Amino acid sequence: MKKLILILVHLTIAYLLRAQPAPQPIVLGRVDTIFSNILKENRPIWVYTPGYDTTYFSKPEFPVLYVLDADDHFMSLVTMVKELSATAGNTVFPQMIIVGILNTRGHRTRDLTPTKSAMDKSSGGGENFAAFMQTELIPYIDQHYPTAPYRTLIGHSLGGLTVINMQLKHTQAFSAYIAIDPSMFYDNENLLKQTPALLKQKDFKGRKLFLGFANTMNEGMDTAEVRKDTAEISHHIRAIMKLSDYLTANKNNNLLWAKKYYPDDDHNSVPLNAEYDALRFIFKNNRFPRNQPYNQYFDKQYSATQLRQMIEAHYKALSAEMGYNVRASEPEMNGIGYAFLQQKDYEKAAMFFQVNIDNYPKNFNVYDSMGDCYLAQGDKANAEKLFKKALSIKYTKEILDKLDQLQAAK
Repeated sequence: MKKLILILVHLTIAYLLRAQPAPQPIVLGRVDTIFSNILKENRPIWVYTPGYDTTYFSKPEFPVLYVLDADDHFMSLVTMVKELSATAGNTVFPQMIIVGILNTRGHRTRDLTPTKSAMDKSSGGGENFAAFMQTELIPYIDQHYPTAPYRTLIGHSLGGLTVINMQLKHTQAFSAYIAIDPSMFYDNENLLKQTPALLKQKDFKGRKLFLGFANTMNEGMDTAEVRKDTAEISHHIRAIMKLSDYLTANKNNNLLWAKKYYPDDDHNSVPLNAEYDALRFIFKNNRFPRNQPYNQYFDKQYSATQLRQMIEAHYKALSAEMGYNVRASEPEMNGIGYAFLQQKDYEKAAMFFQVNIDNYPKNFNVYDSMGDCYLAQGDKANAEKLFKKALSIKYTKEILDKLDQLQAAK
């Protein structure tokens, strides 16, 4: 009997183990592929797109962050951007699409070097790679994903060299450039030697650059001493410091740029800290309100009119900086409107709903929300008009039921 019981127990455990659902993966993005006629190969890309609900809200547009050497940097950027653009109401960064450009086997040096070096026969394909990004990859992303016309390129090491090459020679391809510990020494400083003339010749209006570099000096050496050094081991940082000097000397080309030296980081550890600082620099004016989330929205010292003026001023300035019409988040404005509606502050609720009507006039939900505001105040006539307007754009049973109840009560 004991043996039978033990057999039944084992069979039951085995059944339960088999019956448990398979562990679900944590998904950070999707794998996509584009065939490049320029490079004559399939190019794998990883794409992260912020989640959005189009059941009630308009399809959004997101700035795009393109990252080189994606296998090293994609996951950390996705986590960072998601944390600071969406988690717990954070708006330090805008929500962004992140496109990770992976290297194909044996072709990293080919793609990320703008000139051919005698040290590596496979080098010098940087201009073809630039053409791939500009004429194939970017149009593909714009066609298949909900993009806004603001693009940032980020690269480290040879990827940083590529970023500087793009910034200097293909200035309009991206709005912002992030070069982390770029290999400016490459090919006997070929690109670096071209830099002063290019910085003088071009107008970089509307473009931003962040330059981050690590401590790659010999132990005990400081940034003043290394400038006088001639050892090959310090060539990397000396070349970056020359780049910084050239950028500093050219004050009239309208380039908005910043640099940061990381004395406690080496070449391999610097990317994470530099990515964070770079994005804070590029999107430093994104957050509204500026303090803790919603402090200004719910501060009783501000009237509905004052709040509307603040919102308009913020997004007008942000639009001018970003170069396209940046609108207040529809879900955010809608949620705050309903928060005021629950407090019976009808004036402020109506103001936030009106922001959405002005910004998203083709969406049904903005009129439904304003209809709820009128209905809460007992203004059935205007509520009915708004519900009818919403239904004329999109039929939903929920709105139809509210309209039927209003008409039945007449």
